Amino acid sequence: MESYRPVSLRDSSKVTLAGAAQVVVGTSAPIREVERALGWLAAAEVNLLLQGEPGSGKRVLAEAIHLQSPRGSGQFYAVSLANRTDSQIEGELFAAPGEGLLGDARGATLYLEEVGCLPMRLQRRFVRLLRADPSRRNVRIIASSTSELEEAVRLGRFLPELYAHLGLIRLTLPPLRERREDIVALTEYFVRRYCERAGNGAIRVSRSALAELTTYAWPGNARELQQTLEAALALTRTGELTGERIRTVLGRRPRRHVAPDVFPLRTLERDYIATVLTRCNWNQSLAARRLGIGRNTLMRKIKSFKLEKSEAA
Repeated sequence: MESYRPVSLRDSSKVTLAGAAQVVVGTSAPIREVERALGWLAAAEVNLLLQGEPGSGKRVLAEAIHLQSPRGSGQFYAVSLANRTDSQIEGELFAAPGEGLLGDARGATLYLEEVGCLPMRLQRRFVRLLRADPSRRNVRIIASSTSELEEAVRLGRFLPELYAHLGLIRLTLPPLRERREDIVALTEYFVRRYCERAGNGAIRVSRSALAELTTYAWPGNARELQQTLEAALALTRTGELTGERIRTVLGRRPRRHVAPDVFPLRTLERDYIATVLTRCNWNQSLAARRLGIGRNTLMRKIKSFKLEKSEAA
């Protein structure tokens, strides 16, 4: 069984604060509301329910709330309830010694990801424990869900008593497509963080790249935006991130709707191999090891992609 691990934010406060900034980057009305609420949510010391689509920043916001709360010097316990068996969940939340997480997390914050996946039998047990002696446990619970728990209550899939315990304060994080004006600010933030971590010089985001980014639907929200930018930046060998590079990562066709000469995945492979070769100073043996392929395979790909040292430099 995969066991939970406490996360001590005292040793990673810089990372967590940087992540917390991700939640409040932007100027849209919804994100301004989140920014204004952050302080009092941290101080409230009551259970909290965060709702929103995958990648909308629920975990990041939960960490930020913990860090700014009176419990911020303690531990942040996080456990995902999705794709877990009943016995795994029961073992983590309720099992002795220490009565599982509900006992071990005294004085800390317990983050329950996808709380709607909690089986009904364990929902009832959870309610009994919360009713028994909540003050003795002294655990602040921040729960999250990608589905509407109120609807689950109506359909009889989630106990109204547990919903009342967890959802004393409810906050819904908006999807990125509903705050498109924040995409540019988030892009600048993610690009700057990437360059700082990679030790690279500044990379400029072209107008064509911004056009691609601001017209995409982002079903994976801010997380997908971050991952897309990091993949595109890893393949960028100049000081500018272009719209073509964004299209390559997203697998989108050019705006003129003419099929590209090369299938996007092949383009992605070609550019990645060229990047690795450059970083290895065209030492093909070293590049092959880093790519996880044989040297002969790499040589065939170099020939197939018509790569030249001057091009990849």
